[in-house]
Amino acid sequence: MTYKLIALDLDGTLKSSDKKILPKTKAILQKLAKQGVILVLASGRPTAGLYAEAKELELDKTGGYLLSFNGAKVVDYRTKKTIYQKVYDAKTAHAVYDRAKKYNLAVMTYTDELILTEDDNDKYVIIESEVNHMPIKHIDSFKETVDFSVNKVLLTGEPDHAKRIIDEFKEPYGESLSIYRSAPFFIEVMAQGIDKAASLRMLIEQLGIKQEEVISFGDGYNDLSLIEFAGMGVAMANAVDEVKQRANYITLSNDEEGIYECLKMLNRKGEI
Repeated sequence: MTYKLIALDLDGTLKSSDKKILPKTKAILQKLAKQGVILVLASGRPTAGLYAEAKELELDKTGGYLLSFNGAKVVDYRTKKTIYQKVYDAKTAHAVYDRAKKYNLAVMTYTDELILTEDDNDKYVIIESEVNHMPIKHIDSFKETVDFSVNKVLLTGEPDHAKRIIDEFKEPYGESLSIYRSAPFFIEVMAQGIDKAASLRMLIEQLGIKQEEVISFGDGYNDLSLIEFAGMGVAMANAVDEVKQRANYITLSNDEEGIYECLKMLNRKGEI
């Protein structure tokens, strides 16, 4: 089998614990991309939150794709063309805002380049900005400003509070929205049925690549579908147990050049 596409989670996978792409990993990914292997960065981050890593891997030169918001949007990095996206309307976003404020939560959403929020001094909003290299734009009224469909509304609160209210908060929405905690202080509100693997399937169909020609790397629960979908699903040594159990292969950790070690092995075998 010759693999033609590599899908990479970022945090805990491509990025080390100190938030860097390690040198051997960067070098082998750049080499494979130049040889025609397609790289896909697959993350829960907003699209613009993947630009720095895409540029570091030189995807502006070789081409590649950004699968953001856990699969709610897929973008061709070089052309910035949206290949696929799943959104919900402004009216629904406004209702989420109203409910969030009843629970004393900060609220934000995104444009292509900015984080929009009334709560620009909230410490967790600032964390989201720093992680994604995205500026915060203060808005006076969320409901007046957000008059467009959104991929995600992100809510923040103190961890104990978020944990305590999450089930009650999401109860009225039933199956209409996907609402979950992605970090102790983050509550994500997404359209229903969003999944990294479902979006990747749509992309490879457009590219004419078979499922068995895909390698995926991941570490967290939101990578499970990606690991199971790929012809070769690779778990990092630092992955949660469920990801390791479902992977075809467990490599070294994100701090030990785990992606490099796996790709080097496959390269030696002539499989990539």
